[in-house]
Amino acid sequence: MKIFYFGSVCSNEKFNETVAGSRVKPSASAQNFETALIKGFSADSNVELTVASAESIAMYPGGNRLYLKKRKDALTERVSANIIPAFNLPWLKQTGHANGAARLLKKWLKENRDESDKRVLVYGIYPKVVKKLQKVCRKRGCGIYAVITDVPSTMFTYTKSKNLLKRLFSGSYRQLAIDLQDKFDGYVYLTEAMKDEVAPDKPYIVMETIADTTIFDGVENVKKAEPPALMYAGALYKKYGVDLIVDTFERVTMDCELWLFGSGDYEQEIVERAKNNPKIKFFGRVSREEVLLREKQATLLLNIRNSEDDYTKYSFPSKMIEYMLSGTPLVTTKLSGIPEEYYEYCYAVSDRASDKIAARIDDILADKDLEQMGERARIFVLENKNAVCQTKKITEFLEQN
Repeated sequence: MKIFYFGSVCSNEKFNETVAGSRVKPSASAQNFETALIKGFSADSNVELTVASAESIAMYPGGNRLYLKKRKDALTERVSANIIPAFNLPWLKQTGHANGAARLLKKWLKENRDESDKRVLVYGIYPKVVKKLQKVCRKRGCGIYAVITDVPSTMFTYTKSKNLLKRLFSGSYRQLAIDLQDKFDGYVYLTEAMKDEVAPDKPYIVMETIADTTIFDGVENVKKAEPPALMYAGALYKKYGVDLIVDTFERVTMDCELWLFGSGDYEQEIVERAKNNPKIKFFGRVSREEVLLREKQATLLLNIRNSEDDYTKYSFPSKMIEYMLSGTPLVTTKLSGIPEEYYEYCYAVSDRASDKIAARIDDILADKDLEQMGERARIFVLENKNAVCQTKKITEFLEQN
């Protein structure tokens, strides 16, 4: 099978360079997910993959480059990303990416015009690009499919932003994505509930997640933190339950620290609370290598969110799989987007009251089988959720549809 893939992936080296040099940081979760996806396809000798990429970087001057040059980034030994050039400014960026992606797709379709077993696979819904790609595919009679990791109706909800242009842009962007979401031939979702929100009558599979099982290769084994450390790394947004994590920690009676990594709208509140509680350690944005090392060093990794929030139906936390791969035990709230089988390999909490979660964490910290739980989780993900297993589900779905 031949697949034309459009996304935002680039080499990890270039991504790290962008993170280090930019005031507004690109999403690490998207980069990690797509990298694992590409590795999985690349490992399948029956798949010939062509990658076109609108590199993830904030508009200039938030991002560190005014012009995004055309280049090729090696992603695996078999696959490189064709990075689409564009001026990194409003309208010009989206237009450049849309025109560049359409040119690459037309060229690919021409080269493979006699190939019957070919598909176009798109990561997410980048409206201007997707509109062009859907049009080209309809005209040339080629199936186009989407990997949906975020439901468009929940994206860019800047309703409280003081920036009028940001609110207007996010609203129109979201509406364009919603208008295009049901115009694919099939879908790869993270959760079952996504189907009803995006395209109820179209073919789909639920993939949940994809694990890059190589991410801890080269990360040294370290001694566990003393005193014990609870850790969260990711987007520090109140809507993702970071306030609940801090509230919970302050009610834990066992001697331990809280490590927080990342950035977001709750960042300043964390800084203020850390001033009053020296056991709250805020590290901000650090390199991926340091985060992975700290995940191994921590005692417990936290994924605590409000299970009543609507978005949790449409979300499978990518960080959860990274946590499980670390071998450090995970504490997570029960969320509707996470299938039951995962809870056999982590500590699950059903209550959303911080004092109740804190009491549960006290019990967990006293558990003598902590290391065994972490190791069981690591093996489960390695054997069942690796990139090869998960991308095989996608190729089988594409072949059948």
